[in-house]
Amino acid sequence: MPHRLTAAARYTALLLVSGLLASGCGSGGTGGGPADVPAGASPALRTLIEAAQKEGELVWYSVPAENIAKAVSDDFAKTYGIKVKFIRLTSSDLAQRFAAEAEGGKPAADLFVGSYTPFVPQALEKGWTVKLADADIPDYPGGFPDKYLLPDAGTAVVQIQPTGIAVNTQQGGDAIKDWPDLLDPKWKGKIILVDPRTSAAYTPFWKLIIKEHGEEYLTKLKAQNPVVASGAAPATQQLAAGEAAVVMPAVQSIADDLKGKGAPVGYVQPPASTGPEIVPGLAAKAAHPHAARLFVHYLMSAEGNKKLNAVPGSGSPLDPATLPARYTFNRELSGTPAERVTALLGLT
Repeated sequence: MPHRLTAAARYTALLLVSGLLASGCGSGGTGGGPADVPAGASPALRTLIEAAQKEGELVWYSVPAENIAKAVSDDFAKTYGIKVKFIRLTSSDLAQRFAAEAEGGKPAADLFVGSYTPFVPQALEKGWTVKLADADIPDYPGGFPDKYLLPDAGTAVVQIQPTGIAVNTQQGGDAIKDWPDLLDPKWKGKIILVDPRTSAAYTPFWKLIIKEHGEEYLTKLKAQNPVVASGAAPATQQLAAGEAAVVMPAVQSIADDLKGKGAPVGYVQPPASTGPEIVPGLAAKAAHPHAARLFVHYLMSAEGNKKLNAVPGSGSPLDPATLPARYTFNRELSGTPAERVTALLGLT
């Protein structure tokens, strides 16, 4: 059976998560200021920019990491002279917060940029968001390939975060190359498993594993007696502290951040992968609707999308080379329900 963290490890994880929440869920702000309309803007884009500048502010919720959200916000503010505030949230927290505010008729965010989960089409169905195609965004969808457009859900994939494996290099984890390697008996008790019950965004990953390796992979992984952690960030912190050799599923940006700080952490990207697919959702009752539409235009532009996906581990719809060799879109994965996944992993 998978087991939970020891009391000491739980305390450490609690401190780490508290710190992450304190920094990650707080408002980030960038100052706007007078800015000219960029040269070459079409008449429609020029009109949108001028309307957004009159609003003077943009507020958004972000699932992408704090450093990514800040870089994008700073660049947008500099380009258009619009003050930007963002709040970084996990996928499930974002859905709960946006839904509660939308039901109250006063969404605090003009849009969200989050994982594509069942919440996204549900928000559209309830009238909390509007379709990008109906939002008068100039030149939409621009140069985006059709396979990244989700017309029924009213949105588009602007970032992909392929899922992989984080390893502790001091414990030999760098010998791991692919998902089946984790079933080697030498890793028994040395794997941290990110709890799939914490977010619907994890379900496609496990569907991919079952598609590639069958349900027996999950039962064999269960026999490896993994430690269960509440999220990729605290799990990778535990890895860096030497409390395990492997984290799955892992996020490269988190692993690279710790590696850059001197931690013995590496990242492995198996060729078969899926991962969170990040989409914008425009609030139907946004306080700054023109700024929100301009932000979507920016995220889907060559310059804005490059800024959004500048951190290694982020896949860009405009650069297929940034994706793993055998990446599978979430919508192409069907079958196994989340309840079956948790049962096979022994998570009750």
